[in-house]
Amino acid sequence: MTRLLLNILIILLLIACGSNPSDDEKDPEINHTHESHAEENSHDPHEDESEKPPSHNKPSTATPSAASTYDFEPDRYKYKDGYIILTWEELAKVTFEEEYHEEVEEYIWQPIFSDTLKALEGKKVMVEGFVIPIEETGDETFVVLSGLPYLQCFFCGGAGPETVIDILPKNKLKKRLTTDEKITFKGRLRLNADDLMYLNYILDDAELVK
Repeated sequence: MTRLLLNILIILLLIACGSNPSDDEKDPEINHTHESHAEENSHDPHEDESEKPPSHNKPSTATPSAASTYDFEPDRYKYKDGYIILTWEELAKVTFEEEYHEEVEEYIWQPIFSDTLKALEGKKVMVEGFVIPIEETGDETFVVLSGLPYLQCFFCGGAGPETVIDILPKNKLKKRLTTDEKITFKGRLRLNADDLMYLNYILDDAELVK
């Protein structure tokens, strides 16, 4: 009898435990709140992208190079092997103003290059001219080409500085150049208005055209 009462008591306890609602079932408001928070916290990452205002790139504040500020007109020139044939007529498109340079304590003719010349800076060009003797330059690391023969050139004949160009070879020249030899070099044109150690025109990475 005692054992039967004990079994009945255990069954009643099990029924009582099974009929207790869970915490969420006891308070439907709490369960609804949990679901609301879950909905608020869950989101599609693509939704944020669409809600963001369109991004606007800031305008570049970089200053363009001197050559890029002038329009280059390729149809104005003749070409050979991908190089612009640079004429002395084109190099003559420059004017000069006298300015005092403290570095040498005297007045120097300062070049004012035309827009077409500025557009050519850094371009691959080919130029033909007369060789000025090495002893006239005092430096065997470069050559000077002149649009005029030696006796009429900038150094001896009183021609203008626009009639000569410094040739800075890419490699040491294998050929011995002679005075007034007419020869052609190719390289990249550089305009020089500040360095008094060089002429107003410089041909960088120059190579002798065979």
